[in-house]
Amino acid sequence: MVIIENPKGSRIGRIIKYCLFALLTLTIILSSVLGVLYVVYKPAIDSAKEQAIIKVRNIDQLTFKRAGSTMILDKDNKSIAKLGLSGYNYVDLTDVSNYIPQGYIAVEDKNFFTEGALDYKETIKAGILYLLNRGKATVGGSTITQQVAKNVLLTQERTVSRKLTEIFIAFDLTKRYTKEQIMEFYINNCYYGEGCYGIESAAQYFFSKPASKLTLAEAATLCGMSNNPSLFNPVTNPKKATQRRNIVLNAMLEQGKISQAEYDKAKDSKLTLTIHKPVATPENYMTSYAIDCTVRALMEQDGFQFNYAFKTDDERNNYESEYKEIYSRYDKRVRSGGYTIYTSLDPAKQSLLQSSLDNGLQDFTDINPANNKFSMQGAAVSIDNKTGYVAAIVGGRGDQDVYNRAFLSYRQPGSSIKPLLDYAPAFELGYHPLSRITDQYIPNGPRNEENRYYGPVSIRLATEMSLNTVAYQVLAKIKPQTGLAYLEAMRYAGLHPEDNNPIASIGGFTEGVSPVEQAGGFYTLANGGRYAQPSCVTKIDNLGQTIYKNSREVKTIYSPESAYMMTDILKGVISSNYGTGHNLKIDGQIVAGKTGTTENSKDGWFCGYSSYYTTVVWCGYDIPKEVDNLFGSTYPGHIWLNYMTKIHEGLPKADFLQPQGIVFKTIDWRGNPTDFDTGTQDMFSKTCLEKGLGGQIGVNVSQSAKDGSNITNRVIIPKENQIPQPTDQETKAEQDADAALAALESLTPQSSAENREAVFLDAQNKIGKIKDKDRRSSYLDRISDVQRVLGIGGSY
Repeated sequence: MVIIENPKGSRIGRIIKYCLFALLTLTIILSSVLGVLYVVYKPAIDSAKEQAIIKVRNIDQLTFKRAGSTMILDKDNKSIAKLGLSGYNYVDLTDVSNYIPQGYIAVEDKNFFTEGALDYKETIKAGILYLLNRGKATVGGSTITQQVAKNVLLTQERTVSRKLTEIFIAFDLTKRYTKEQIMEFYINNCYYGEGCYGIESAAQYFFSKPASKLTLAEAATLCGMSNNPSLFNPVTNPKKATQRRNIVLNAMLEQGKISQAEYDKAKDSKLTLTIHKPVATPENYMTSYAIDCTVRALMEQDGFQFNYAFKTDDERNNYESEYKEIYSRYDKRVRSGGYTIYTSLDPAKQSLLQSSLDNGLQDFTDINPANNKFSMQGAAVSIDNKTGYVAAIVGGRGDQDVYNRAFLSYRQPGSSIKPLLDYAPAFELGYHPLSRITDQYIPNGPRNEENRYYGPVSIRLATEMSLNTVAYQVLAKIKPQTGLAYLEAMRYAGLHPEDNNPIASIGGFTEGVSPVEQAGGFYTLANGGRYAQPSCVTKIDNLGQTIYKNSREVKTIYSPESAYMMTDILKGVISSNYGTGHNLKIDGQIVAGKTGTTENSKDGWFCGYSSYYTTVVWCGYDIPKEVDNLFGSTYPGHIWLNYMTKIHEGLPKADFLQPQGIVFKTIDWRGNPTDFDTGTQDMFSKTCLEKGLGGQIGVNVSQSAKDGSNITNRVIIPKENQIPQPTDQETKAEQDADAALAALESLTPQSSAENREAVFLDAQNKIGKIKDKDRRSSYLDRISDVQRVLGIGGSY
C-alpha cells in the first residue's frame, strides 16, 4: 500500500504548533512581566485599594451633584436671587437630548453598555505604552465609568497611583449603579470650558437652550468639547471645534447611532452659537436677610448654642468671638453654592415697604461724602401675623445699599421698649391696666417730656402718654433683671450686663436693639404672648436634598392675658386723642402700637400691629445725630401708616381675640379691684385675681413671688429673690407716702371737711418719714397743689 503524504496539512500543523508555542511564550513573558510589575507596584496597588475604599465609603447619588449657585426663592418659589456665577444645574438623563449619551458612547466608550468597569484591551494597550514611554502616559484608555470616578472623586493628575485608585472605584460603581445612572453622573460632571460644568450648564451657555432641546450638531459639538475644552472651545477656536464635532458625528454614523441623512445634515450645518452668560444677582435687603436666617438656622441645627444673657463683659466678649468665627464659616459655605433657600418674602410688600420708607424720608437729601449714602436713614420689618414669618424687610433708603440696618444695626429703642420690658412683665406679676403709679419728679431719674408730671396715673394712661417716670418706677419695682429676662427669652442679642439698670425701662441700653428684634417682640404681643424667632426661611435644600425645615417653634413668653391687656392699652396709644400715636389711625382697621424717641431726637421708632401684620420702623442717622422734628409719631409713624394702610386694603376689620382668662372688675381709687360700683372698670387676669394678685404696686408684689411659678405656660419665671420685698424701711416709707398722697389727691372740694383734714394730716405724717430730701420736697410740692385745689389751710 502506498502512503501519500499531505504537505499542506503538514504545514498547517507546523503553523499551529508555532502559534501555540509563540502564544505560550508570550503568556509566560506577559505573566513574568505582570508578576514583576505586581511586585514592583504592590505598595501602590495596596495604597490605591485603601484610597478607593475611603473614597467610596460614604458616596451616594448626591456625591455626583456639583454645587451650583445658591438660589433664594420668594413665597411663591420664584427666584429672588442667584448667588455666584455658576450656571450648574443637575439634570436627569431623561431630560437630556438622546444625542448626548449616543455621542459620548460613540466617541468615548463604544462598549459602554456591554463592558464592565474596564475596557481590558485599551487598558493593556495604555499600560504597554506607559512602559515603553518610560513612565509617561500617552493614552488614557479610560471607560466612561472610570472618567466618572476621576471627575468626581479624584484629581486630574497622571500617576500610577491615581489610575489604580480610579480603576478600583470604577469596579465599585458598576456594582452600585446601573449604566443609565453612571451615564447621568458622567454628563452632569463633564467640564466644557467657560466655567461650565455639566451638560445643562453648557447647553444654556453656548446655545441658550436646555439640554433636552439640543440638535444633533449641537450635541456632537458638546460631546467633542469635554475631551479637551480649551482646544475645542467653539468661542475661541471654532475651526477645531467643528472638526471635532464632525469626528463625533462620523463615529455615531459608523456605529449606527444616526442615519446617513442625519449625519449629512448635521455635518453640513454651520456652527452657530448663542452665548448666554450667567449673571449673579446683586445683594439686596431680602437676600442679605435670607442668608443671615439661613446661616443662623444651620448653626443652630448643628448644635451651636446661642446665648443672650451674660454675667460679665468678658463672658460676652468670648461668646461673640466664637460666634463670629462660626458664623463666618457657615456664611461662606452658603454663599459658595449648592443651596436653595425657600423664603416667606413677598416682593410686592417689599416694594411697598421700600417706597414707603423712601418717600417718608425724601425731605432729607444730605449725602454722607464718606460713603456716598444718604445721611438720614431708616429701616423697617413687616411680619405676617398669620404665619409668623417676615414678609418684607428694608435695611435703608434705596435698594442699592448692601448694609441691612434692619438686622445689623442696634439702636436705642426709647419708649418703644416699655410694653415688652416694663409693663407686660409687670402684668405677669399681678399688675393691670389701671394699677396706679405716681408720676412725679425722681431725683437722678428720667424726666417726662417738657418736665410735666401728672401725679397718680394708671399704667394705661402712662403708656398712652409715654410717661417715663412711671415706666422707670415699674421696672425698679419688679427689678430690671426680671424685665430683661423676657427680652433674653425673645433673643434680643444686644443686651449687656450693664443694662441691668432701671434706666433700661425707657430704652437706656448699652448697645440697643434691632428692628427685627422689635418686630419679634411686638409680634409676640399680637400673637397672644407666644414668641417665634423672626425669620424668612421656611426650608433649605442642599444639592436637591432638604436639610432644614423651619418648624416655627413657638414658646410662651407672656400669658395670653398679659399680652391682651398690653395690646388693649396700645390700641389707646393710637385711638385716644391724647395718645402719642393718635394721628396714626388706619381707616377701617383696629391697630395697636407704641412710639419711641430717644434723647435729643436721635432715634425715632414706631412699632405697631393689627390682627394681620406687625410692622416696625426706625429712623435716624447711622452715626447718631439730633434730628429736627424726629419723634416716633412723625417720620417713623407716617412710614408705618403709609405701608400698613396699603397692605390692609380690602381686608375686613378685625379685632384682637380676647382670651378666656380676661375678666372685668370695678376698681377703687387705689387701683385695686373692689365689689363696690365705683363707676370705673377695667380688665384683669383671672389667674392673677384667683391667686390674690392684681393690686397696686407694693401691695401684692411679694405674693406674686410665691405664686408666679404656677402661672400656666410661663417661660420666664422670676425667682423669688428677684421680686422686691417691702422690708427696706425707706422703700416702705415711700410706698406709704405714695398711698397717702394718692388718697389725698383723689379727694374733691365736695368731700367733707373732716375727711379732707384727716387725709391731709395722714399724708403729712407719712411724708415726714421720708429721709431723702429731694424726694420729700417733691411730695411737699404735690401737697401744696392739693391744698390750693381743696382750699386746705396750713403749712408743713
